[in-house]
Order: sequence, then structure tokens, then C-alpha cells
Amino acid sequence: MIRALFSIKPGLCSFLTLACAALLLSSCAKKTTNVAPAEEPPAPRYRAEPAKPQPEQPKPMVREESSEATPLAFESIHFDYDKSDLTAAARDMLAHHASLLRNNSSVKILIEGHCDERGTIEYNLALGDRRAEAIVRYLSSLGVDRARLSTISYGKERPLELGHNESAWYKNRRAEFKIVGR
Repeated sequence: MIRALFSIKPGLCSFLTLACAALLLSSCAKKTTNVAPAEEPPAPRYRAEPAKPQPEQPKPMVREESSEATPLAFESIHFDYDKSDLTAAARDMLAHHASLLRNNSSVKILIEGHCDERGTIEYNLALGDRRAEAIVRYLSSLGVDRARLSTISYGKERPLELGHNESAWYKNRRAEFKIVGR
């Protein structure tokens, strides 16, 4: 029947083709809706004052230490892999630390045990604790009052250096000293 329609009226065929094409294109076109543009908020009714400079606060008084006081500096102690034994170098350094502590009898120290990233969290917390306790025992044997020494283990949670090599691991297997009281 379509063939008959096209053969009879060739102009009608062109018209129908164009009408179908127009219908298809109009249905595929993106529909838009008429939306009123959003209104801008009204301008403020007041003018902002420029910030007034604040009066300079007095600086806190800093009490300077007398020049006779020895500055207390405690170097970190390093450990071998998976060990809490003190090396000869560690014992020499701890002898110096013990001397500082004996000469400053009011100073209290927190000894932090640290480990490298290898091993489980639980294992490294226990290893860090053993390292800190080994230092407490040695300092006590050198005449430092045990009541002035406390310990904490951070295991592998506070690395000094990030890295997955022997250099980073060595730096992280350590004990650090913090002054917590005078």
C-alpha cells in the first residue's frame, strides 16, 4: 500500500519523509523549561567597618635560666633488630645520662620505647616496653632513683623516619628521653 501511495503521488512521499524527520528530531531535542533566574540577595543595609587594630598584648615574662645551669640534653638510644639488649655504645651514652640525672636530682624523665615498622602492633608495643624498661634498670644500677623514671611504649606508631629500608628501620628502633618534671 505504501508503494502504491508513493507511486501515485511523488510529492506526497517527499512531504511525508520531511514530516517524519522533523517529528523525530523534535522528540530527540533536549527539552528546556522556562525557569525564572534566581534573585540575588538584597544588598546589606549597613556598611562594614574596617577592622580596628587590637592593642598589642604585653609579652609574657620569660625567666632566663642562669648561665651556670647545665642544659639537659638526652640523646636517643638505638637498638638492634628485634632486641632490647643494650649495646656497648648505648651503655656509654646511658652512663652520661645517669651523670646528668645525678647532678640534677629534681629532674624526672619519661623514657619512650619505639620500634621499626616490622611486626604486629601488639608485638612492637611489648618490644618498646622491654626497651624502655632495660634503660630504667641500667640507669637505676648507675644510681638514678627509679621513682624519677617512667616509661611508655609507642611501638611502631611514631616513626622518626618513614621508609622501608635498613636506614629508616635503624633510626626508628630507639628510646627517647623527655623531661616531664623538675
